[in-house]
Amino acid sequence: MWVLITVVFKMTSLQENVPIYSKPILHSTLEKCELNLDQIHSDLIKLTYNYPVEVKVEYDEDNKKYLKYSYRTDYTKPKETRYYHCKKI
Repeated sequence: MWVLITVVFKMTSLQENVPIYSKPILHSTLEKCELNLDQIHSDLIKLTYNYPVEVKVEYDEDNKKYLKYSYRTDYTKPKETRYYHCKKI
């Protein structure tokens, strides 16, 4: 069983990074989980055309793909970074 985990970090100050976990999405295989990850990536990459967001595909030490999505909801608000990662449970 695989789970797609989403972690959000809000930069409220230089010393404070409080992670927020979104509801996990369960998948029966790694392929299905990565397919969902690819769909999220294609949806997020569309935002880069009109908004100042960053979307990167990166790999962890086990060579598993994950997404890093950074944005600001407003220029006066702190930057938020979301990580989407498939993990085996």
